[in-house]
Amino acid sequence: MTTLTLFRYPSKNIYWALTQMQRAHGALSKAPGLMFYKLMGSGGDGGFGLWPNWRVYALLGNWESKEDWVRYNAENTFALESQERCSEQMTTFLQPIRTHGLWDGTNPFEPIAPIDIPADAPVAVLTRARIRIKRLPEFLRETTAAKASLKDQKGLLLSIGVGEVPLIFQATFSIWQNVDAVQQYAYKTQAHAHVVSKTRERNWYSEEMFTRFHVLGAAGTWEGKSFEEKISK
Repeated sequence: MTTLTLFRYPSKNIYWALTQMQRAHGALSKAPGLMFYKLMGSGGDGGFGLWPNWRVYALLGNWESKEDWVRYNAENTFALESQERCSEQMTTFLQPIRTHGLWDGTNPFEPIAPIDIPADAPVAVLTRARIRIKRLPEFLRETTAAKASLKDQKGLLLSIGVGEVPLIFQATFSIWQNVDAVQQYAYKTQAHAHVVSKTRERNWYSEEMFTRFHVLGAAGTWEGKSFEEKISK
């Protein structure tokens, strides 16, 4: 099972949240059943701005079982302290259904167990890339329109830009009402098609990964709303 947890901290706890980008690794590396994880920051303007959003962070985890996550959430020192310090927190529970590419030389979501999901089931998409430094200026320039168009897509329930290192390591996490909504954006949006074409032409990435998930559920709130209710509609 995979989880993606979003944290929003009040201003008084920004410094603590920032220090956890280094200090939390001790607690996370000891969490039983946590096979792969990435603790990430986010950008401003919904995660896609150039300047970091010091209040919003994300934790991606790949677990041997949901029971391991439940134990982590109830006992791990980082989990407990972040719950106490953040103003809101939401975890999305995910099952990988399609993946390709690498993250730090490996793909944590392989092998994929084949499953059938309903046509109207919510799905999530995680894209991650390591941007070549010499290509960074044109990457930022050429992807502006695609990032802006994502926010207005029909069927989009949530999107956020996150990453391990600002600008260089970039990831986008999005949740959609169904697979059709994802495909409409991926294959029929001009701005997105332009980025795909430029990516191949200009060789922007030294590493990239794409994973699609079945959304199993969610716990907590984001932007003041229960996301469990949102994805079940």
